[in-house]
Amino acid sequence: MFSTQFMTKILYSTVALSLLGGCAIFDKKDTDKESNWLMQQFEKTGDKDAELATVAYSQGDFKKAQELVLESLHDNPRNQQALLVGALNAEKLGRINRARQYYEDLIVIGGTQKTILGTDNSVPTPIVDIAKKRLRALTIKQSKLVIENPNGSKSFDISKAASKEQSKAAINTAWKKKKPAAKKASVGNLFTPQEQNIITRFLTLKELAEKDLITKDEFLSRRVANVGGLLPLTHQPAATGVDLPVPSPDLIIERINVLKEATESRAITPQEFSAERDIIIEALLPPNPRTRMARKAPSRTILGAAKDLRKLEVLYDLNLITSSEKAAEQKAIEKYLGINRAPATPKTEVHKPVQTDASAQPQENKTIELQAPVTVSVTVPTQEVATVKEEQAVEALPAPQVQINTVETVTFPQGLQPVSVSDAKAPASIVPVPASSAPVPNVSSPF
Repeated sequence: MFSTQFMTKILYSTVALSLLGGCAIFDKKDTDKESNWLMQQFEKTGDKDAELATVAYSQGDFKKAQELVLESLHDNPRNQQALLVGALNAEKLGRINRARQYYEDLIVIGGTQKTILGTDNSVPTPIVDIAKKRLRALTIKQSKLVIENPNGSKSFDISKAASKEQSKAAINTAWKKKKPAAKKASVGNLFTPQEQNIITRFLTLKELAEKDLITKDEFLSRRVANVGGLLPLTHQPAATGVDLPVPSPDLIIERINVLKEATESRAITPQEFSAERDIIIEALLPPNPRTRMARKAPSRTILGAAKDLRKLEVLYDLNLITSSEKAAEQKAIEKYLGINRAPATPKTEVHKPVQTDASAQPQENKTIELQAPVTVSVTVPTQEVATVKEEQAVEALPAPQVQINTVETVTFPQGLQPVSVSDAKAPASIVPVPASSAPVPNVSSPF
């Protein structure tokens, strides 16, 4: 089919090319880069663009670094240096999803290649380990648990529907732990959604303290400042916003545990862990409320009071209030309803002190009670008091109690006033009254 001369030319050409290629390979030095020279002639690795992207990233030229990373990955999608620089560059540009994609690709590729990019201490670290730490840090930053309201207060970023289900589940779970033989009826139906949110916050705070995720001082300060949400009649109202939707205790505890693991693996710094943890606890129950909720009006009906008493029993069973707090709140509920009201104490009659001024005129027919029989000597001036017959005085005054002698001179002890004996039918007696006595107010308050 082909001529012999044509076939001979093809054979000579093949031999020449093979000899030239072999000579080129043998002339190359035995290095990692040059040993793959023949393979690099057919496949582009993208190393040059990856190196240029690294230089641009270190210089802060993130836009140029992004273009070089895309060119390098276009030549070789598995270039680890390009993937790492691309992920770090995407974080700087705020493209979190692109960074997550690059980190996940690095974890899948694996390998033992090391670098100092993305490390905190500038120590050469495997790229796979760097990708894992950075990915965990991104996951923590992306899941926002707390938001800041326009008024400056912090609350949890959760929908009302999800909060309602989680709060009811948290109350029922805590109730079943204390009452394992209780009926299947949901205790959450006893409380309003706002009250369920408040109870869930206290249950979460209690679990955080039991798991040593908060200190005793943090627990006590937040409980004392907001216990009015559970006991509205005997304490000041809780902070504004504690009745807003709140995540379940399990979700908050899991969040803090993730932060702890990220700190231990050095994905985040201890300062970042402390800052986010404090924000979560402050959003749960603020220790120093700027504003407080409106005070709850007491129940004025039998059914409303009975429901409030039932709520106290549930709160006590959940170990959220003490027995003394329960008794004080129960007493306040009954007081406002008119049950077991304390009897009014009789008012004590207070006598005003008599005037001791010599210029004041003596009051006539003054009667002073005497606690014990006393013998009184009265001197009546002739110009002021008429003479009283001795027989009339003896008949008017009981002999065992008082004896009156008429003399010419009058001497009054300090604090006593002249007594007119023109009407000798009333017995004269003396009760010293201190001048500084004041009425005792009959006030009863549960606060």
